[in-house]
Formats: sequence, C-alpha cells, structure tokens
Amino acid sequence: MKDRVDSTPARRVDAHGLLWLSKLLPLLFVAYLAHAETGRSAPVSCPPDQKTKFVCGVVNSEDIVQLPKTHWVISSGKIGPGVPVGHLFLINANTKTVEPFYPVTQNQYRQDQKLFGSCPGKPDETKFHAEGIDVRPIGNGKFTLYVINHGGVHDFVNQERRESTEIFEIDTKVEKPKITWIGCVLTPPMPDSHQAAVGNAVAPLPNDAFAITINPAEALAHMRDPDTSAKLLKGEIPGRVMIWSPNAGWQEVPGSEMAGNNGIEATPDGKWLFVNALLERGIYRLSLGRSPVDRVVIKTTFYPDNIRWGDDGFLYVAGPAVTSRGIFGEAMACQAIEASASCPAPFKVLRIDPRTLESKELVNESGGPLFGLATGVAKVGNELWVSSVRGTRIAVFPLK
Repeated sequence: MKDRVDSTPARRVDAHGLLWLSKLLPLLFVAYLAHAETGRSAPVSCPPDQKTKFVCGVVNSEDIVQLPKTHWVISSGKIGPGVPVGHLFLINANTKTVEPFYPVTQNQYRQDQKLFGSCPGKPDETKFHAEGIDVRPIGNGKFTLYVINHGGVHDFVNQERRESTEIFEIDTKVEKPKITWIGCVLTPPMPDSHQAAVGNAVAPLPNDAFAITINPAEALAHMRDPDTSAKLLKGEIPGRVMIWSPNAGWQEVPGSEMAGNNGIEATPDGKWLFVNALLERGIYRLSLGRSPVDRVVIKTTFYPDNIRWGDDGFLYVAGPAVTSRGIFGEAMACQAIEASASCPAPFKVLRIDPRTLESKELVNESGGPLFGLATGVAKVGNELWVSSVRGTRIAVFPLK
C-alpha cells in the first residue's frame, strides 16, 4: 500500500526538507543506540506474562545465536516502522541484560585483505540492516560472526543498496566481548537468471567458507501481487543455496531449489546442509559433494524460519504457525507494526534429531500483545530463547 501524501500548505514539506530528514533519522537512531550503550548495566524492566518469561531491550530480533561455551548471546535486528537502522545486540545470558553491539558510538574496523580483499569497504552504519546470523569458533576465545545485511530500506530492486554478508570478529577473552568488522562478501545474483538476489540466512563451513540462502529480489518486491505470491508458494520462483569460499568464490548448491529458502545450518564436517523451505513448510537435508545429491525433506506443521544447532547435538527450528491469513497475510499485517509493539501471531518451535530426522514439537503458542511471530530460536542452557522480527522482547521457555 502506498503512503498517503498530504499536500495541504500547512503540512507540506519540501524535497530538501525530506532529504535532510531522511539522512537525519538514521543518525539519530545510531545516537540512541550509543546512549543505550552507556546504560547497559541496568536490566530493562521486563515482567513476564502468565506463562512466559522475557528478555527485553532488543529491537526486531530476526535471528539469535549463542557464542558456544560462553554466557553471551547475539541477536540480529531489522529495520521497521520507527526503526531506520538495523543492529546487533549483545546479551548476557546470566544477567539477562542487553546492550547494543553494532553499530555503536565507536566501531572497530580492520578489513582482512587476504580473505575479503574484494569487499568494497565497511558498511554504512546508518543503513545497517541485519537478518540471519551465525558464528564460527576460531579458538582462544574468539569467534567469526556472519551477518546477512540488506544495507538499507527493503527496496529489493534498488541497486544502490548493499546486499552482503558482513563478517565480524568477536573477542570474548576480555570482560565484555569486543566486536570488529573484518570484511564482507557481496550477495551473488540468482544463478539461473542472473537477476538481483536477496540473502536470508548464513551458515559457516570448513576452510573459511560459508553458505547462504537467497531468493529473487524482484519476486520479493512484489509479494503483494496475487500472481507472484501464488508462484512463490508453488515453488515456481524458487530460491537457492550458494556457497562462498576464498578460492572458488560463489558456487550454487545442486538440488537447492526450494519455495522460500530461509534458515540454514551445516554439519561441522561440512558434508550436510539443513535448509528451511519456509513456503513449503519443510526442512531439507542436502548432501554436499555427492552425486547424485541426497535430498530428504522433513515436513512441518508451520512455516520454518530460522534453524539453529543446540549444544546437545539437536537442531531447533522456529517459525510462524499456519493461520487463515496465510504466511503473506501475516507478514503484511506485521510489517506496519511499530517496534514498540509485538506482532501477535502464533508460532511454534521444533526439535530435530539430525541423525534419524525425527522431530518433536516443543513450543506451540498463540502469540499475544507481548510476543508473537517467532522467527529465531537458540538453546541457552536449559531454556529456549525465541526471537521475533517484530517487537522488543525475546521469549524464554523451559526446555522440556
């Protein structure tokens, strides 16, 4: 739906004023994050509802991951109404305190020219827009963090915006983890049509490689069109999985055509991928390096968004439940909601045994005024931390 423009003289704003305001709002939001950073030691008031506890202080937390064998959790954040800049948040799992992690007042940059020499430079902090994230332990208390970045407003076909995987180094040896941007890899086009693509999720692979899910930018930009949405749901406009490695660059994963490629994880040996096909309501296990491709699907009763390894060796998947409005109807309804409110859409969390592919539903919630529309999940100790792309909370459920 197009924005309504009021052209009455009392409310008209000239083009120069709009341009100035469009540039000022992201800067003000970064300043807000910097101010929040100074008060990081004070927990945010976050009372539970009748059956759910919360961690508060995140904004539009699309995905979530724990740094292995630490008490630190990273949450990504997307833009939205009232949120002109995306972000990363650092969460202390022991104290449940949240603070902005990137961008903040002073950000550290050190481009790794050997691995990421083709990266055009650091991201624009005022256009940062984080979606899927994942981490790779690299030893000595350090981690590589991979972040899908849209680099600006979700105008999918605007070529000026940066579609990329941003790479950071996190050092946890100090009292509070430090984050340093070390490079990026620009998102490749769709391999069949060579048209612009939008990244969604990322998973590290051995030897500094990583895999991402991508979908056609043009189709995503026209999801409101009934014909386009029908083709997306049927898999007639499929997404893909692409793998980047330092030596070979981008390569398509055979057999990765799906309806709505979304969350992704890889086995530690890099021989298998688990890929969420959101619009198919399925989770695929794909072999890497085999011919023919070994491709098996686990059907779900909900729309699987993000997927995450737990420290128990199981996979955890979160996503919106099926409703009469459908996935596109729920998405459109939630897009207009301010970050200060949640999207009260139902959601589920599933646990998968990667060896047997057996699954068990762990969470089935109707959603409400405090939390809904789950998009990410991480096992944190004996709890499930569930994130949402709309709102300021992470829901915490006991792991049964």
